[in-house]
Amino acid sequence: MGKSWQEPEYMRDWSNPPPWPIFRFGTWLLSLLKLFVQWLQPPPLTLFDISMGAWQSQVLYTAAALSIADVLGNKGPQTAEELAYSLGVDSGRLYRVLRSAVQMGVFTAIQPKGEAVKVRFKNNRLSACLREDHPNCLRHMMLHFKEHNQPAFDELAWAVRTGGNAWRKTHDGLSQFEWLQQDPKEEHKFSKAMQQVDGLGTHAMASDYGWNQHARIVDIGGAYGSFIGHLLTVHKKPRGVLFDQPQVIDRSKDMWRGKSQLAELAPRMEFVGGDFFNADTLPVAKDGDVWVMRLILHDWNDADSVTILSNVRRAMGGVDARLLIVETTLGKEFSDPLFQRALLDVHMMVVHNGAERTVVEWKGLLKNAGFSFGRHIPTRGVFSIVEAFPA
Repeated sequence: MGKSWQEPEYMRDWSNPPPWPIFRFGTWLLSLLKLFVQWLQPPPLTLFDISMGAWQSQVLYTAAALSIADVLGNKGPQTAEELAYSLGVDSGRLYRVLRSAVQMGVFTAIQPKGEAVKVRFKNNRLSACLREDHPNCLRHMMLHFKEHNQPAFDELAWAVRTGGNAWRKTHDGLSQFEWLQQDPKEEHKFSKAMQQVDGLGTHAMASDYGWNQHARIVDIGGAYGSFIGHLLTVHKKPRGVLFDQPQVIDRSKDMWRGKSQLAELAPRMEFVGGDFFNADTLPVAKDGDVWVMRLILHDWNDADSVTILSNVRRAMGGVDARLLIVETTLGKEFSDPLFQRALLDVHMMVVHNGAERTVVEWKGLLKNAGFSFGRHIPTRGVFSIVEAFPA
């Protein structure tokens, strides 16, 4: 007998998305199916479905907050009563949430053959991504969206009317980073959420760009270093530098010491604490460097982004180095199959007064900061790379 069919690696681990032809065909087909379903439905029903998106995200958040996927992963299929006992919640209400989640495609219901047998619930490919031990766990990202960002997003209409900063409106006049600095626990939760962004395809760049041509990778604002850790694991030649705020770097060092895989990379790593608004605290550049700013500049408006880029340019000096900006660069404005990019742009506007940008907009910012535009490199995920050189 032949081997039973198994999911390809990219279906199990989306940090390494499918090959280009499969990825592009899949996103195109999904967009086409969405348009076809909307064409079949009466317009009021389509709008009603869209309006219920907030309710669906709340169901997803509840599943993440209660750690339902972890319990099912540890104990196997469970009835609502069994789950409720483990979680310490109301079984009837848990059942109703799970019923909605199953119809959303999150979790699977095992239907009984006899009326006396109760429905049991188990994980599927979607709910498994809420497990803490999953390679693409997004649990902390789900918690971050609802607990940290939802109050600001609720003020979207106000932000559009006034041009004001919705996050500051809902957080006592503080920016997100000022608010996080006041509470180390919240800052840790934020860093965990940012670490899980890798599950959206960031690690595809490990093979979509030639990292081994560089002597050193400098990760600016790299949080706990999950990205650079993956790069150094896959590519044996470069050394690494992780740069972030001092308190983040302190926690990063502890994490790297505590994880055996990362500890093995420590001899190739340097940790630097500082502030990219202060050029003097940035790492000292060397010939052969590639500096990476991954999901950093979309947090800032154009003026602040030029300031940050200018400081990086100053730190690079006259060495032979290059800069890679990793962002969700906007493509075709009204027909991008990865529609999440446009939503992420609204998210950046609400939370930071920042923006996702087009290639043309990146060229303008780079020129104003003393860089020359190299090329735009699509990847097999939501993100792309803008390559730049000191002018």
